[in-house]
Amino acid sequence: MKVSIIVTCYNQEVFFDETLSSIARQTYTDWECIIIDDGSTDTSGQIAKKWQEKDSRFLYFYKKNGGVSNARNMGLSKVTGDFIQFLDGDDTIQPTKLEESIKLFIDKGCDIVVTNFYEMKGKEERPPFCDLTKYKFIYKNILLRWDIDFNIPIHCFLFTRAIIGNTIFEETIFAKEDWIMWIKIFKKSPKVLFIDSPLAIYRIHEQNATRNKELMERNTEMALSYILKEENLYFDAFFLKIIAQYKEKIHKIQSRPWYKKVFYALIGKE
Repeated sequence: MKVSIIVTCYNQEVFFDETLSSIARQTYTDWECIIIDDGSTDTSGQIAKKWQEKDSRFLYFYKKNGGVSNARNMGLSKVTGDFIQFLDGDDTIQPTKLEESIKLFIDKGCDIVVTNFYEMKGKEERPPFCDLTKYKFIYKNILLRWDIDFNIPIHCFLFTRAIIGNTIFEETIFAKEDWIMWIKIFKKSPKVLFIDSPLAIYRIHEQNATRNKELMERNTEMALSYILKEENLYFDAFFLKIIAQYKEKIHKIQSRPWYKKVFYALIGKE
C-alpha cells in the first residue's frame, strides 16, 4: 500500500532539506514524495532536485506561484498511492509516522489517522499549542471549535485516497484553506483513529503565515463567508442547532470581529 506524500514549498530553503530528509528516513518505505515548488526564487528547487537524483521516489514539479491551495491541488492530481500525507516545506515528520499510521489502517480499518505533534522553535522542542486529546475528531468539532479550542496541523493527518476522493482545496483563500478542506471531508463522517504520540513536528519561525495577522484576519473572514454562502449542506438545521448551543462562545471571541459577525448572523442576532 503506497503513501503519496504531497510536499509544497515556496522559498523555504532554510528548512527544506530537513523536511525532505524526514521523509527519506521513514521506516515505512512504500511511498512517493510529490514535491510541488510554488514558484520559489531561492534554492528550494535545487534542494528538491538533489533528493530526486538520490532517490527516485522523490518527484519534483515546478509551477508558477499560485498559493498553497493551488500547489496542493496540483499534488493531488499527481498521486498514485492508496494514502495521502500532506507536508509543508518547513515542517517535518518523525521516522515512524507512516509505519504507525498504516498499521492502524490495517489492524483497525479507518479513513483517517491523526497523530499528535509538538512545536519546534530553533532547536527548542515545545508542547503543542493545543490539546488534541480534548475532543473527538468529528464534523461538529471541526466546524465549530476550530481556532477557538483547537487546530490540527495538516501533517498530523494521514488520509485514505478514497475519503479525499475529488475533494480539493479552495484556491481563492490563502489561509484557513485547510479548515474548509477538513469541513468538507469530515462532512462525509469518516472513521478516525488517533495516535497520541508526537509524530509530527510543527516549526515556529518568523515566516509562518500564521504570524501575519492581517493575512490571517482577512482570510479567516473569507473562509467563514465561504462556509456560509457556498455549501448549502453546511447551512442546515443541524448546523443552526449546534451554533445555538455554542452562543456563549461569542462572549469569548469579542476581539475577533470576523467570528462575531458570522456567529451572530447564524443565530439571528445583529
